[in-house]
Amino acid sequence: MNILFLTSTLPRYAGDQQAPFVLEQAAAWKRARPEDKLFILAPHDASAAREEELQSVEIKRYPYMIPARAQTLAYPAMLPNIRKRPLRALQLAPFLFAQYRAAKSLIRAQKIDLIYAHWVMPQGLVAHRLNRVLGVPYILQNHSSDLAVFEKLGRVGRAQAQSVLNGAQAFFCVNSAQREAALRLCPDIACHVLPMGVSLDLSQTEPVTKRESAKYVLGSVSRLSRKKGIDHLIAALELLASQGTMVTTGIAGGGEDEVALKGLPENAPITFPGFLSGEDKLQFFKDCFAMTFPSVSAAGDVEGLPVALLEALAAGKPVIASKDTNIELLEEWPQIAGDIEFIADPTDTNAFAAAIERLLALSQEAAHARSERLRKIVGRYHWDRLIHEYLERVGF
Repeated sequence: MNILFLTSTLPRYAGDQQAPFVLEQAAAWKRARPEDKLFILAPHDASAAREEELQSVEIKRYPYMIPARAQTLAYPAMLPNIRKRPLRALQLAPFLFAQYRAAKSLIRAQKIDLIYAHWVMPQGLVAHRLNRVLGVPYILQNHSSDLAVFEKLGRVGRAQAQSVLNGAQAFFCVNSAQREAALRLCPDIACHVLPMGVSLDLSQTEPVTKRESAKYVLGSVSRLSRKKGIDHLIAALELLASQGTMVTTGIAGGGEDEVALKGLPENAPITFPGFLSGEDKLQFFKDCFAMTFPSVSAAGDVEGLPVALLEALAAGKPVIASKDTNIELLEEWPQIAGDIEFIADPTDTNAFAAAIERLLALSQEAAHARSERLRKIVGRYHWDRLIHEYLERVGF
């Protein structure tokens, strides 16, 4: 089969800070079904090649504005870009048209058998139209709050969402809350709940179960943006520092709020190692005793389920996770809840600091037992295993 993945975001070059999960999923699909030919169609950027091959997957990027430097809608993410400069919303129409035209040409040239559209808005709209015009079946993958966009458009938006969802051959959500949102729009739709997977070979990561031997007592990996709650993490660390508890912390990542966040620490020993990928990211996990993910909902821009959180769990790290990471919506939550320091509201600095102190109080034996349980339970989410669950639900 020839498969076309549609996405609005993809790493543009080696070391880019864009989330790579669409590429990782496509590469895992290719390893599982080497006879299939896979393509990813993504928006172009002035810093990206128009065409390349990565991990045996052909990448095609379409321009949607002229000149290339005017393309400012897609990267790093649409909602933050529009929120920062509302006039960027004017690029949505040319973006949709350019994606549709490029996909239509690629489908005809490569005899595409199936479209896999990541995000219902906007890729689902494009896949639905291509299905109507060319008859190519499509799969949908929802990630965060894109269905809410349709609901905000009233009756017309809900009718459009229903048409797009009902036309899909299969529909995936990364958590059960997204499934409930979809069911409100389409009560009869079949929805499969599966998160994005983990590609780092964390099975080879020996967890640090003694905090004194760790380079970082606490670590975090995320895009440095409002919804990741890193400012609340820094506030909790500053509170502990004011009480004489210094927690050596590494906050890895880059993003639109990087400069502002780096200016917040005053007394707490916090390091910002920058965006990490591949072996550097794996080493960062090895260097940390525990990890924290303090996501918060930010003006409607919410998490699906952070891949870095799954990576930390698969690595057997003691974890602090906020409610807005949606960790409670993992199928395995009842099994792992006792091993997670859960914080309902990261803006409650005292509660956040108390969660960090509970991690600091873990004995080596308790940390080791927690690590072994997490590695065993969350190991199913490595892409080379998880992709078979996706393929089975699609019917391959």
